[in-house]
Amino acid sequence: MILRRKRQSDPLVSIVIPVYNGANFVREAIDSALAQTYRNIEIIVVNDGSTDNTRDIALSYGDKIRYFEKENGGVSTALNLAISEMKGEYFSWLSHDDLYAPEKVEAEIEALKTNGNMDMVVHCNYNILNMETEQCVPHTKYEKDEQEFFTYGTLLPLLGLVNLCAVLIPKKYFDEYGGFNPEHRAVQDYEKVFEMFRGKRIIYLNRNLITIRKHEMHILQ
Repeated sequence: MILRRKRQSDPLVSIVIPVYNGANFVREAIDSALAQTYRNIEIIVVNDGSTDNTRDIALSYGDKIRYFEKENGGVSTALNLAISEMKGEYFSWLSHDDLYAPEKVEAEIEALKTNGNMDMVVHCNYNILNMETEQCVPHTKYEKDEQEFFTYGTLLPLLGLVNLCAVLIPKKYFDEYGGFNPEHRAVQDYEKVFEMFRGKRIIYLNRNLITIRKHEMHILQ
């Protein structure tokens, strides 16, 4: 494990990658996490009972990542394990088949610093890569006066304006509200976003800092 330090004022960010049978894409996800321009990070990979060679791929990174494995229980259980083990002050989820832009974490930390409140949540826009057509397009493109909607925590899940992999969340939110519901395998992100962000103002970065792969029959978060 490598905890990479930049400045004392830069809080540690935990990038969490839950993976189940993700051998086709997980290396790209880990590489995009390692390529972050923000240096004070830890990368936690949780293997949720994969039956492919996900384990071998993850272990090939040695101490560049923190690796855990468990019996298959769904993404919520993998995320909860990572949350219980994370050392960072902030949680950043990266699905095993998605990609971070190199400046994703740095841009969100800088947004917190600029805002002057490090206890807020910040999220960014993202691209969608259609795996059938190989086209990559922005998730949304709103006029400036419409972007205010992206700062209302209650509206984000109701209007489908957020993907939880685009969000940087203070660890204290999970300390207060608990982890993800293990009984839900498809809507655990929306449920948790609504619970944690309801009634709060959220910082929005109108920058496409993540690429989300859209597979056949894939439900966008």
